[in-house]
Amino acid sequence: MKKYILSLIVLAYGLNSIAQTYTIDVKIKGITDSLAYLASYTGKDLLLVDTAVVRKDGSFTFTKDNLPHGVYSIVASMSPPKYFDFLLNETKVSLETSLDRLTQDMVVKKSKENKLFFEYVSFLSKSSELKQPLLSQREEFRKLNNTEKIKELEKKIYEIDKGVTEYQKNLVKSNSDMFIGKLITMSLEIKIPSPPTELKDTASFNYEYYKNHFWDNVDLSDDRLGKSALFFNQMEKYFMNIIPQTPDTIIKRIDIFLNQLKPNGSMMKSAIEFLAYAHVKTKLMGMESIYVHVCDKYILNGKSAWIPKDKIEKIRPKVNKMRPVLIGKVAPNLILADTTEKNWINLHKDMKAEYTLLVFWSDECGHCKTEIPKYKKLYDSIKANTDIDFDVFAVGTIIDNDGWRKFIKDNYLTWTNVSDFRAMRDSPDQYILSGQTDLRSINYRNSYDIYVTPIAFLLDKDNKIIAKQFEPKQLQKLLEFEIAKKKRAEEENK
Repeated sequence: MKKYILSLIVLAYGLNSIAQTYTIDVKIKGITDSLAYLASYTGKDLLLVDTAVVRKDGSFTFTKDNLPHGVYSIVASMSPPKYFDFLLNETKVSLETSLDRLTQDMVVKKSKENKLFFEYVSFLSKSSELKQPLLSQREEFRKLNNTEKIKELEKKIYEIDKGVTEYQKNLVKSNSDMFIGKLITMSLEIKIPSPPTELKDTASFNYEYYKNHFWDNVDLSDDRLGKSALFFNQMEKYFMNIIPQTPDTIIKRIDIFLNQLKPNGSMMKSAIEFLAYAHVKTKLMGMESIYVHVCDKYILNGKSAWIPKDKIEKIRPKVNKMRPVLIGKVAPNLILADTTEKNWINLHKDMKAEYTLLVFWSDECGHCKTEIPKYKKLYDSIKANTDIDFDVFAVGTIIDNDGWRKFIKDNYLTWTNVSDFRAMRDSPDQYILSGQTDLRSINYRNSYDIYVTPIAFLLDKDNKIIAKQFEPKQLQKLLEFEIAKKKRAEEENK
């Protein structure tokens, strides 16, 4: 079901070769602030473009050269925030309204497109007012399990929705050459056709069609749409909800999508700024590979010319740290000493198990003191009750190791325990030149981007990272999943 509220958007044409002056006259009855603001949207955020002094009669004027065409916002009050959107496609716009009913009392004095826009907004508002009580009533009847009344209400709701869709389609059809036509088209849902042949699983057909045709109603060649909150919302819906949330799939779809956008255009800017960070914020395992991919392919190589160079250089070290320890990469080798500070253990050469838990922890970390015994309990259970070939390479991250050794002894941590130590830190060259370790192992905090503890990695027999940043309770399931996946692959290859 589509929302009836039109998303706030800014659509930028780019500067004309000949300077044009735009005059926006506004009069608001009841305005109390001495200044009014002209704003546009960057993603979902308002960005102030200009200010105007409010006259005694509530009128004010913005005069500005070469404004990109699109939807802007007039901010009539900062506290509390009160604003409304309007279209800027003509050099002169004149609007009148009242502070308490900004959109309801709107009178368009000059601007053909704004007349259509506010008529549309008014229609959506009235439809929403009709629909809201019906939705509330339906919920009440659901509690009473009154199916007859529910069906009656759903029929009325359907008629309202149908009316909105018909209004939208008629408005688009009559104004396909105007910006408002493209704007509303972008908000319409994709129409899914009937399958070409009879299928048992029509739901799968519908999903695949919807996923592959999601952008059909968006003119990706029209860069004006790039500074649109609606465009942002569409990206959010598609990349966060429609396509499968696996890094490889998301990365593939990102490249296909960005390939259709104008380099350094408004759409590309909005897309890069959203896609670089959106999936990392979900905290789902492996999603940082999307951030690294977008940075490597579209930012760090200079393709995003609008991003200041100093900001790019702040991003680069972070990406450089993340890249070697992404899921699918071979874990950087570690050669560190055990509790004796004399025996050196090589992660790649000495750990022979089918699966290895690589965990970084500290005896001074309260969370580690809780989690490491959980890993130990699971380790003992796997060894005693399963045939899973599994081992642990546990790295202590405190240089002074007395407390670390005591914790190992008190908790019977019988797996492989290694750490750096004070003498190695004070004289690293001695141990590097003697061939006992190497610089990367000594600097493992950088190699593995260790900034908090505990941090866990699950490695396969080739030391490839197959999972990371998980909790003890997830480890058993991860192992079972990997073993089942391996068995399926073996059966398919028979």
